Amino acid sequence: MTGVGQNVMTCGLMGKDHQACSHGLQALEEDQFSFIPPPADYDPNGERSVVINVIYNNFPVAAQTAFAYAVDIWASNLTSGVPVVVDATWASLSGGTLGFAGAEAYYRNFSGAPQFNTFYPVALANKLHGSDLSPSQVDISCTFNSNFTWYFGTDGNTPGGQYDFVSVVLHELGHGLGCIGSANVSGGLGFWGLSGDPIIYDEFMEEVGGTDVTNYTSGSSALEAVLTGNQLYWNGANGMAGNSGIRPRMYAPTTWNGGSSYSHLNEGTYGSGNPNSLMTPFLGSAEAIHDPGPIMYGMFADMGWDVGGCAITGIFPTTQTECNLGNNTYNQNVLIEFDNAPETGLLSVNGNLYIINSSPQTITLSGLDSNGLTVDVTAFFSADPECSLTNFDAFTAPEPCCRNIRISQADPSINQFSLKNFGTCQIDISQYKIISGSQFATLNTLNVLSGLLTVNGGSTVILEWPAWTPDPSGIDLALFLPNSSFTNPDNIVDFVQWLDTGNPREAVANIAGLWTSGTTVMNASPYTYFGNGVQYGVDFWEGYVPPCSIDAVTAGTQTACDPLTNLYTQELSISFTSPPSTGSLNLLGQSFAFGTSPTSVTLAGLLSDGNNVSFGIYFTDQTSCVNVFLDAFTAPPGCGCPTDFTGDGVTDIQDLLFFLAEYGCTENCVADLNGNGSTGSEDLLDILAAFGSSCD
Repeated sequence: MTGVGQNVMTCGLMGKDHQACSHGLQALEEDQFSFIPPPADYDPNGERSVVINVIYNNFPVAAQTAFAYAVDIWASNLTSGVPVVVDATWASLSGGTLGFAGAEAYYRNFSGAPQFNTFYPVALANKLHGSDLSPSQVDISCTFNSNFTWYFGTDGNTPGGQYDFVSVVLHELGHGLGCIGSANVSGGLGFWGLSGDPIIYDEFMEEVGGTDVTNYTSGSSALEAVLTGNQLYWNGANGMAGNSGIRPRMYAPTTWNGGSSYSHLNEGTYGSGNPNSLMTPFLGSAEAIHDPGPIMYGMFADMGWDVGGCAITGIFPTTQTECNLGNNTYNQNVLIEFDNAPETGLLSVNGNLYIINSSPQTITLSGLDSNGLTVDVTAFFSADPECSLTNFDAFTAPEPCCRNIRISQADPSINQFSLKNFGTCQIDISQYKIISGSQFATLNTLNVLSGLLTVNGGSTVILEWPAWTPDPSGIDLALFLPNSSFTNPDNIVDFVQWLDTGNPREAVANIAGLWTSGTTVMNASPYTYFGNGVQYGVDFWEGYVPPCSIDAVTAGTQTACDPLTNLYTQELSISFTSPPSTGSLNLLGQSFAFGTSPTSVTLAGLLSDGNNVSFGIYFTDQTSCVNVFLDAFTAPPGCGCPTDFTGDGVTDIQDLLFFLAEYGCTENCVADLNGNGSTGSEDLLDILAAFGSSCD
């Protein structure tokens, strides 16, 4: 997990004056006339294992030269494959602060973090992660006071009354790189942690009796007493080794100093002229310290920095062969860069051992599985396992070229499905996962009806899943790699979906390029793949096509009886399966075009008589596809005069003449008074009986 969301804390969130953001070095107005030279092995022209880039804001040129010199001293003894970006500002500061600096962000629970739920300053987090967790921002911000009389020379010969700028820059970069804790004192209470978790610096702080600071309750008076008890110590093994095996003493005055307490070495213990005096809270005039000192280097090593000695500084993928059709493998070359490799032992890369040559060294990783997944690369020296580095997701394997397992048939009606190896080489699928709806299983827990779970090229295995209870309205079936997440598109192997859409794996299969969202295999089980093993999606699947049937009729809107005609209209929704491709639907003597099921029709000119209406429906181009629906709906009661065809309110000679003109009609007959579909003698008797009567 990278340092995002709740796993990152920035100075912008905490406030620039927060203890974990910046610490100031205070001027001591007393000439010391002391000089601690750079480390004995410092070579201005030597190779560097970390790149530190500086952005200067309003800096004098001479100050930039001194700044670069201080940067180079740190770079000569630290290792990181990720450049460190420093934002440096030249500005007027109040009081006796020579400068202040801090990390711009803190990350926890990222890939490569040595400790869980522990914040690391961003430069160190990047180094441990192997790539930049915050590429859009700087790593360290620092500001230097333009009001002081500075000595910008790099020789340590600082005149009286002046302050050595190289020393101040070294000091402040030390804070930005990691010499900062989260502890604070306010209102008589002591606090530690960011969002409830410590900074890595806090993990090595303890009181005189050996109790870790982080064992005290944050927000307690007991912790306040420890933080201001003048007896805080560093308990890391490397820090103690830098102090001849003795716990380094930290600065913890009885009055809390928010810019100095806790995050510095003790001033009284490591005073002017001491090799470990750089990271104390005060610097005197005419005092030059050009070496972080053995204690500070040890503390940095405790926190996770590679300090001097052996370091693997980079793992870079180079050439990759194509997938081997014979065994589905490939080779990958990686370039390993390192400093100060052990003189004995071997170089281990992803579990394989190699003779150590000069840096950079090319290693060939052979016989890797072509599975299309990303690959982490870890390298270390057998004689010094702590000298190691991991490049997460260093490269991506080729897609499989001879192993190509596919779902070839899904038959939920009998709880069976088939898998076919369309490739040319054998594949063990016993640990593959199958999922349908909310059900899932490992293949080796199912019943093998035919074939083997070690599937040869071109072979098929038929499996029975007794517990499979797919939704009758439709479901999906998806095949996944072993030990994989069902939401990761990199892990899905194949997918089929029928009768409905919107299953959880549909989006996963769509992202993986196996299936287009919103598509589905229609018709009925079994569902069969008829592609060539390379093609995916609904276009290469078919289901059983059921015979034509008219399945249901649902009554919709009905109009009221028309008093002038005694007629009404009725809307119907008609559902059907496998209709003919031509023709129309016919019911009650009326024909309608149809599209997909269900289709809507409107019956017009129906007689209002209050009776239940039954009828048959058939397709005109497939008359055998017919169904009868009894009492499908009820007609409205009759209204008006059905024999008053002219609408003048009386049945007279004009209506009789209209009737006689319709006599003998057999289809869509307006004068069909008894509703039998034709105009005949029975209708004539009805109109004669009503002749001369009024419609009032």
